[in-house]
Amino acid sequence: MGQPRIVLFVAASAIVIAACSVAASPGGTGSSTPPSGQPSVQPSSGPTGSPDPSGLILRTTMEGGFINPAAIRTRLPIVSVFADGRIITEGATPAIYPGPLVPPLIVRSVGATGAAGILAAAKAAGLIGSDATYGPGPVPDASTTVVTVVHDGTQTVSRFGSLASDVGQPRASGPDAQVITATADLLARLAGTDTFGGSGQPDQTYLPLGYQLFVSPGAPAPADPQLGRPPVSWPLATPLASFGKADELGGDGARVGVVIGSDAATLGPILTSASQITPFASGGQQWTIAVKPLLPDEVAALGG
Repeated sequence: MGQPRIVLFVAASAIVIAACSVAASPGGTGSSTPPSGQPSVQPSSGPTGSPDPSGLILRTTMEGGFINPAAIRTRLPIVSVFADGRIITEGATPAIYPGPLVPPLIVRSVGATGAAGILAAAKAAGLIGSDATYGPGPVPDASTTVVTVVHDGTQTVSRFGSLASDVGQPRASGPDAQVITATADLLARLAGTDTFGGSGQPDQTYLPLGYQLFVSPGAPAPADPQLGRPPVSWPLATPLASFGKADELGGDGARVGVVIGSDAATLGPILTSASQITPFASGGQQWTIAVKPLLPDEVAALGG
């Protein structure tokens, strides 16, 4: 049996997050527009209309909520489903301080047949057709659940102010009850071990092919100075002082950018072994880095 997942669906107002640029380094990835923190959806068909086996077909995210804006920018989707049957979710993070710098991602596969079953379930739930918002209204200071489905090259976005009884809320009632209940059931199946008629494979750790980095000057400030970590040398050719582009939300001297390709392969193991209070040394000074691992469709949108 795969690693258990617990998914909580709550509600609130939406916050739009600005997009950033790819970090350019000699022989690196060039520049483009990276993920913005909102649902990043690539059509599941290529230029000729043929199915793309790795195209995104369903994504569930949390939008808004009463949390630090910087934390929202690194928040991962609840679940992402691809046409080849991969289902990627955020793994369990140990309840320790300091936590890992890069949150773990778990992937399981139900194959192309299972992916077709997921789309059929989404259609039966009423998530394919027209964009819609379903009540009841959001709980104050909570988040909105956003379900995006891509079917035959068409994207449908459904927003839920309140979804699922597993957070102590009663089952939905009223005109939207059927869609709300069916959607909650579908997301619970995606979070579990249901194969949707496909061939299930065990859970594995997903290794990202790219990262969005939020960089600010100065070492992290640990809650306990005795927990301070030694600095890690920044391994890429482009120094952090000129990485990506200026990050207005991050404050004076902050930078934001994306690393993909060979640079991501170099940087990935270093980020994975770091904690949230690990400082990075570049250009004679120390830096704090926050990381959002990128999913396959997000890397593909950047040309990776």
